[in-house]
Amino acid sequence: MKFFKRRKAFPAKAGWPFPVYKGGCGRTVVEDFVGRTLAEYEDAPWPVRANLARQLIEMAQILTENSLDFALYLTDVNTNNFAVNADQKVVLVDAENIIIVDRLQVRKEKPHGWSKPYTNDVIGCLDCLSFSPEDLCAHDLADHNYYAICAGILAPDAYYSSRNGFLHGIPPHIDLQTNLSHLVKECAHPTSQFNRFLIVPRKFQLNDSLWYLLLDYL
Repeated sequence: MKFFKRRKAFPAKAGWPFPVYKGGCGRTVVEDFVGRTLAEYEDAPWPVRANLARQLIEMAQILTENSLDFALYLTDVNTNNFAVNADQKVVLVDAENIIIVDRLQVRKEKPHGWSKPYTNDVIGCLDCLSFSPEDLCAHDLADHNYYAICAGILAPDAYYSSRNGFLHGIPPHIDLQTNLSHLVKECAHPTSQFNRFLIVPRKFQLNDSLWYLLLDYL
């Protein structure tokens, strides 16, 4: 029942990055077939992967901050859980393992430290996706989705990549002008000089110069 409610509460037609939900009965769910999994794109041409990576970052932002004030935190970012449709749009096809936080409720209850953005400092395991459900649910805002996408898929030491990160093989001239390889590493493992909320929206997702370079590269 909870699975069905998630699909109905966050429908694809409203812009959520999920498949179109057709219906369900018991433990059976019927959805649109999206296409090939993201895992099958790990050896795609670099501009194709860069476009898909940008969409993953945008997805992380939408799931974290949206008009409904619900934060949907990804706890399983295996590349087989994402698919790419005919329009080259990334869709989360397996949304079973998501932590949903009612941000309005957090602001109402005001647990200790609730207003300070929570940073996932990878306490726990060093070679797997690490998170604390209690901490995610006790903060108005958390950088967990950015951490999950960068550390789990994009970075050279990504947990769910078999190719040294989904963005492997960044063309030297693009990296020289955008510092993209450094930004991806900082997103996965921020140093004291940076934080993910600074890196991702301002430097990665909104770095328009990168996408102009991509057009030239194509």
